[in-house]
Amino acid sequence: RSVARIVVNGGDWCTGSLINNCAEDGTPYFLTADHCLGGNVGTWVFAFNWESSNCATNVNTPMTQTVSGAQLLTTNGGSDMALLQLNTEPPASYEVYYSGWDASGTAPTDQVGIHHPSGDQKKISFNENTSTVTTYGGASCWLVDTWEDGTTEGGSSGSGLWDQNGRIVGQLYGGTFGCNCTDYYGRFSVSYP
Repeated sequence: RSVARIVVNGGDWCTGSLINNCAEDGTPYFLTADHCLGGNVGTWVFAFNWESSNCATNVNTPMTQTVSGAQLLTTNGGSDMALLQLNTEPPASYEVYYSGWDASGTAPTDQVGIHHPSGDQKKISFNENTSTVTTYGGASCWLVDTWEDGTTEGGSSGSGLWDQNGRIVGQLYGGTFGCNCTDYYGRFSVSYP
């Protein structure tokens, strides 16, 4: 419930996630990819809980749980990270979740990616192999060699990578989308050493 689809100028753009802070005070910090930045983040729309109740097909429900606008707080090209702060907190009725994170740099043994591929309703991907550290586009990344279930596409960029403990360890930078894809996630431990 921390994942949101990013809509820019009425079109699909990227994905990102609300993340918690050490004060656990509900500040709406939003993690996405640096390469997703374009246009004025003050005009972006963040659509939460846009998902289907049916796994097999999309049930194109309306996107009614949205928040408009954000401020850019910081970026890190060394991990392709961008941290925003939403202009308003999502209403309690959205039941959003602020994801925890792990900046230790310990390789995740199992990973989950939750994203909006091609601006589609929320999807989930699973990797049951330990990720390794590699470089992609000049950034230090976690390599997801092949998903056991699911895939990513354009629009998945900026989406979180959760480890076996349910904590974000990175955000999607890029890869070879589609079947048997290889994905690269900027490392949270590089963003926040």
